[in-house]
Amino acid sequence: MKIISKPVQITISNGVTLPPSSSLPTLTLHPTQTGMLPYTAAIFPIEGSVPNGQSVFSTQDSSLRSTVLSRWPDGSASVVVLAGVMSVTSGMTKQLQLAIGATSGVALTSNRVSQLVTSVAINCGGLGSGTLSNFSQPEKVWWSNERVVCCRYRVPIGSDQTLEAVIDIHAFSSNHAFVEVVLENSKLAASSKAPTKPANKSYTASVAVNGVTVSTATSTAGPNGSHEAFRAWYASYWIGGAPGIEVTHDIASMQSHPLFFKIWKAGGSQAGYASAKYTPWGLGEQPASGLAGGGDSYQIGPLPLWECHYLQTGAKETRRAVIASALGMLTYGINYRDSATGLVPRLDAVHPKRMSGVQDWPQTETEPTIDGGGAHHGAAGLMAFMCQPSPVFIEIAQKIATWNGTNWSTTGEFHTDYQQRGYGWCMRSLAHAIFLTPDNEPWKTSAKADLYLNVQRGTRFKNSPLNKLDIIWDDATPPVSDFDSGVPGCQQPTFMVEYQITEIPKVANAKLLSGTQQAELVALADWICKFPVRFVNEATGGAWRAIGASRLTVSSVANTFAESNWGAVQAYQFRDDSPPPLAGPWLEGRDVTKYSLLTAASTAGANYSSYFWAALATAVERNIPGAAEAWTKVTQNITNLNTWSEGFVSDPRWGVYPRNK
Repeated sequence: MKIISKPVQITISNGVTLPPSSSLPTLTLHPTQTGMLPYTAAIFPIEGSVPNGQSVFSTQDSSLRSTVLSRWPDGSASVVVLAGVMSVTSGMTKQLQLAIGATSGVALTSNRVSQLVTSVAINCGGLGSGTLSNFSQPEKVWWSNERVVCCRYRVPIGSDQTLEAVIDIHAFSSNHAFVEVVLENSKLAASSKAPTKPANKSYTASVAVNGVTVSTATSTAGPNGSHEAFRAWYASYWIGGAPGIEVTHDIASMQSHPLFFKIWKAGGSQAGYASAKYTPWGLGEQPASGLAGGGDSYQIGPLPLWECHYLQTGAKETRRAVIASALGMLTYGINYRDSATGLVPRLDAVHPKRMSGVQDWPQTETEPTIDGGGAHHGAAGLMAFMCQPSPVFIEIAQKIATWNGTNWSTTGEFHTDYQQRGYGWCMRSLAHAIFLTPDNEPWKTSAKADLYLNVQRGTRFKNSPLNKLDIIWDDATPPVSDFDSGVPGCQQPTFMVEYQITEIPKVANAKLLSGTQQAELVALADWICKFPVRFVNEATGGAWRAIGASRLTVSSVANTFAESNWGAVQAYQFRDDSPPPLAGPWLEGRDVTKYSLLTAASTAGANYSSYFWAALATAVERNIPGAAEAWTKVTQNITNLNTWSEGFVSDPRWGVYPRNK
């Protein structure tokens, strides 16, 4: 076998080439059983790492095989599912160095499922039951190689029109099968003018695999005491006995990926996640009161806190929290399934319906719920799939995107009137879903159209002659809205712009669009990064250190941009006081008009100086004109930078460090 592996560099905007990372991830197997046992994981190779026509293998496990689900524009693999069989000893880890080359073998088919699984039965008492016993004709094969095949089946419950078991079965060459069952109350006619919302369901349910009861659940334990529409729960079972092998990824390869980021500070103990485990109607680390917390809440950010901890540590304990919390999204009211296709509704079938105002796209509003249109929602699905490849996580990412695309407009544009943070978060979640969806899925094409629609929305702000300060303001059209008319001048929540800056460049770097559409996305990403650079470089003295809190004055005149640069804005901000000196700590305050109102930020983590730091680091990584100057100015003049940044150890969500530094 010829090994072709070599270090690969990442080229991003403005011709910047990041330092080479290892060609492929290093995986660590953490066994809790002893024997010759199967394992599976997914990897997200950076562009060029696995050229078209090549396979992933490991010299430590000659049985390892791979399947490519999607590819970068150059044809190299972007999402790869791995499976192998290894002799392991409980408590003794094993590392797998991955490489590329040529492998051979005959891929497994649905016949392998039939050899291992005899029946999957779901009994919902008086509502009826459903049994799957013929596995020869799956609805689809998600992936297949010599070591594993993953097949999709669906089973209705009795004569109920909306209650359905969605079943994915991973059959291995090693006489093991992993059976996943999601019980949904979700079916609707997505293309109809006003789809009908399923009625609440009441039952006591059991799931049996090969005649063995593997899970029970009651609808009374669900939100609002029933199985409401668009909610679901999950059960799983290993035929042949659970292998008990947890697979983790090295942090260097994860942090080199365009959809993730380089974390500044190494992490501490993740023992708090050790017992993380999903149960029916569970939420994992997600909040029971829904995803409507403020911008500082732990589930909000480029990634939720637990996913950032996995990116920071690669710990098996944190991996458990990633998986359990992603499954927890099933409990939220996002689980739509098109009765015509049996899949998550394509976004082109959803438009022009919307939840808010028109009310012709149905929703479930009782807690827990995703906050309005995703203004506060966290990511789910992408990292969970990497930790444990499952169609459930592909569809969770798609479901979040469908929810966001139906909430605030009839076209699929995100947050056309308010809460510009949602524009950043929804772009992030849509990109995750597109990236994760296999290339042959129609959902992916439809979602790309929505992504470009939102690129065009951002471009309208970019090209507006009103926009002298290079930000996306908190409104859909001019005039610029005044976020707080009680404060002199025009107030805008610039921290929401910083959220966009951390996300839209990642979307551009993932190269999800092509041709002129991708070029427009790259231009938008470069433009949106101008704000932190200009804010620092155009400042007088240390006015740039006073980044504001929830709002910042952007003009001396309400509802407009009267000043043409940030230096003039800051002069107005400090019109009753002198600006702070060049050197000192970060300064924060609410609706700042006087230096005396500012207080020093003593610790990083989830606070406004942290958001600004992440935005500036993103601009530096993209090599935006003036970014190097701004970086030097900040790093040499924030006098408590070392102590302040220690807050990123426990909360790394905003602890971005430029990969070209």
